[in-house]
Amino acid sequence: MLKDSSAGYGLISILIHWLSALLILFLFGLGIYMTGLGYYDDWYHKGPALHISLGLIVLLLMLVRVTWRILNPTPTALGNQRVQLLGATLVKWGLYLAIFVVLVSGYLITTAEGKPASLFDWIYFPSFATLSAQQVDLAGELHEYVAWGIIGLVVLHVAGALVHHFVVRDRTLVRMLKPVKK
Repeated sequence: MLKDSSAGYGLISILIHWLSALLILFLFGLGIYMTGLGYYDDWYHKGPALHISLGLIVLLLMLVRVTWRILNPTPTALGNQRVQLLGATLVKWGLYLAIFVVLVSGYLITTAEGKPASLFDWIYFPSFATLSAQQVDLAGELHEYVAWGIIGLVVLHVAGALVHHFVVRDRTLVRMLKPVKK
């Protein structure tokens, strides 16, 4: 029930998936909210610290997710149409790539001045490079545009899951809601 099998996903994959999804959507909303704040708003100072800490949690979750995916069998795809499988694969890999691009660019922005990134003031992640103002601006643009790309890919991902559930009527969506029993 914890591990994945060819028949479906285990509890660990399901929890990582939904926790990552909720955190990523929350981070996107928080990022949008923060761009409209003025210097004297309370959240002008609180928001970035929360955004950074939750982003670091997503980074750790993604590293666990990739490791877990490597160590566990991948459930067999339920559809057999090549276009459908190709689309699902491209969206999945697009999400992975975009999430890591946003995480790395956010990390570079946070540590640009050589100071570590803080996870709720509990754990500090060191800076690996200092960036010029121009490089920080470039990383910021990349962070924003790719974050919007993630939202587009999430819409495609959700639409695909709903089509599988309501049109194709297979167990694709159910497999990400209920752990497989061995």
